[in-house]
Parts: sequence; C-alpha cells; structure tokens
Amino acid sequence: MTMSNCHKTLRKYFRVSVIDCLYTGPIVSAINKGEKRRHLFAAELLARLGRNVIVPWPILVETDLLLRSRGFPSAAILFCESIATGVHRFESPIEGDLALALKLAKRYEDSGADLPDLIVMAMAHNRKAKILTWDFRHLRSVVLRSNHHWPLLVTEEELPLP
Repeated sequence: MTMSNCHKTLRKYFRVSVIDCLYTGPIVSAINKGEKRRHLFAAELLARLGRNVIVPWPILVETDLLLRSRGFPSAAILFCESIATGVHRFESPIEGDLALALKLAKRYEDSGADLPDLIVMAMAHNRKAKILTWDFRHLRSVVLRSNHHWPLLVTEEELPLP
C-alpha cells in the first residue's frame, strides 16, 4: 500500500465515531519506528481514534510483556502510563466476555488463538465494536457461527507493509 493509499484509508476511519477493540499488533507498530509505513499508519490511527479505542486488560498485559521481552521496558512503561492517563479507554472483561471467550476456546482449542485473542473477540462482540488487529489468521479461524466474520476496522488489504 502506498502512503497516498494509507492516507485515504486513514480518512475513512475518522469520518465515523466508532468504538474499537484493540489487539497488540497495532500498538507495537505505533511504537516501532522500524516498521516505517505501518508505524506511521498505526501511530496516526491510534492517535486520532483516542478514547474511541478500548484497550482490554489482557492486551495491556500482553503488550507490556512483549515490549519488555524485546528489550523495550521504557516503551512498555510509557504505553501503560498513556493508558493510565486516559489516552485510550481501558476496560476489563466482564463475566459475559469471559464466558464467551471460554466457549470459543473450547470450540477452537487447536486454532492457535489464545485467551487475549478470544477476550478481544468477545469484548468486541458484546460491545458491537470493530476489532483493530494485524492478526487476521486467528480472526479467520474462530467464528461465532457459520458465515460469521468479525467486524474489522482495518482489513488485510488496507494494512500497509512495514
């Protein structure tokens, strides 16, 4: 995807007011300048969406662990501080979210989707939110019912290469 197409794609998201559930991938891309076009895309998207983005508790923990394991503890702390100051909405899964995630976990135990993936799916479903992720594989392998597709904020075709 060219930078011109990235800007067109970004403009599409800012015309609507939506709530989106966030995965780890877009957060890491927004932090990692080495991803070049994907970094610029993710950073601008997250900055503009602000409090319209839900960061589920498991994603905060997963992001912290991932950044620290890659040698970026200060980035992990900075991201957690931004959540604490309200840059994005921080939510814990509720009982219904966990129940749906566990139902999906039993049905798709060999899919490779882990609890943070399934919690995001459940929270998005229960809040009628779109999902912001780069992990399209798990979203294709776990569905609520036949012919179900998770609502995505960014599709694979719209995602710029790093």
